[in-house]
Amino acid sequence: MSVPRRTFAALAAVCVLSFATACGTGAGSSSSAPEAAPTGPITLNLWTWTGAPGSDAMKRAIDAYTKLHPNVTIKNTEIAASDFKAKVPLALNGGQEIDVLAVQPNLFADQIKNQLRPLSSWENDMPAGTMAKFSPLTMAQDKKLYSDGQLYSVPFALSGSAVGYYNAALLKELGVQPPKTFADMAALAKVLKEKKPGVAVAVMPSGSTDSWFQDEFALTLAGQNDPNFFNNVRYNNGKWNTPAYVQALTSLQKIYADGGLDKNVVDVGYSDAETMFDSGKAAILFNGTWDSDLLSPAYRTANKIGLSDVGAMPVPAVSDPSTRSLRSFLDVTMGIPKSAKYPKEAADFIAFVSAGDGVNQWASNLGEIPAVQGWTAPDGTVSSDAEKSGLKTIQDLIANPHSDRNNLSAFSTQVGKHVLDVINGADPAKAAQAMQDDLDSGKYN
Repeated sequence: MSVPRRTFAALAAVCVLSFATACGTGAGSSSSAPEAAPTGPITLNLWTWTGAPGSDAMKRAIDAYTKLHPNVTIKNTEIAASDFKAKVPLALNGGQEIDVLAVQPNLFADQIKNQLRPLSSWENDMPAGTMAKFSPLTMAQDKKLYSDGQLYSVPFALSGSAVGYYNAALLKELGVQPPKTFADMAALAKVLKEKKPGVAVAVMPSGSTDSWFQDEFALTLAGQNDPNFFNNVRYNNGKWNTPAYVQALTSLQKIYADGGLDKNVVDVGYSDAETMFDSGKAAILFNGTWDSDLLSPAYRTANKIGLSDVGAMPVPAVSDPSTRSLRSFLDVTMGIPKSAKYPKEAADFIAFVSAGDGVNQWASNLGEIPAVQGWTAPDGTVSSDAEKSGLKTIQDLIANPHSDRNNLSAFSTQVGKHVLDVINGADPAKAAQAMQDDLDSGKYN
């Protein structure tokens, strides 16, 4: 994959605003024999968006499927992530023939459900046992997408935030282990100042255009204090200005004061943050798991990233490393519109790419983590100990989140601006109250 990491920057912001077959892995080895091929040549119309999982990755899965079903042609219409939410409803309401639709979580899924076929109407067209391959977490999250209690799509892929990527070769050279606490981060910063002046301890998307990630980061810290904080706000009308959240802001302010994070890079935007890390000017990059393609040597080579080895770690703990976690949620689900001409064949293809032998074909890119249980990356996807342990860390964090990354629309960007104020000296309790006032106002729903 040569593009998705950059295109996912746009996808992540939009979301805020609203197997090699013989691999023997969990998804590939357990799939049942393919269904009987359709009786005549057909074309399935598939609609996806950029980075979900990406045109090159999906093409590999499509090619694997059509090799098994030579009388099936699959046309993938990939739409820019920023345009998807506008174009899809227009197409569905106009009766455009779409056989398989990648469905975005959050409000979008519920808004288009009346144009989708209930899963109960096509579940039996998938190979037996397909639905049992999805984890209980992904099924629970899928059910949260639709307000009427029915399912209209199946899980496909997940992501989580925030997580850290570290320059493993640099840390090895310095004789430093990946930080587990922010005290470790401050110690690393001192070592860098002495031995690698000009290299920041860490960088993350921020600044006026990417303040939404400051919300993600603060929520990751809040989850260390109160794992139920975000879900309580999201689903139970809970308060934002709780003592646990105020404590997270207070801790974040102190982390910057103690040198565990660097104020000098707090205004760096998304692309510049990634460029700093890619070029060795930052030891750690904090971002979402959608950047896990950094763990792939092939990806780094293809994109001319001059890092010989990269690992992944949880966001450090304020105090107790056992509290480290993140928020995760379904990034992509797959459904069948009412306008589908070939719903039976569409169901078979969805099973193949979501829970069958097609998973490895797209998931080896690492930008998205499959929703199917027991998936392991194909041999050669990652090679070093840091890369292997980093991918396992990513998967474990996503599978065991402290809460859902089911974001609160434009509110995230507004919260991020207040978080930046706290970093720059604002009172944490007053900032949390300002966030609560913004939430109560309804302006950012």
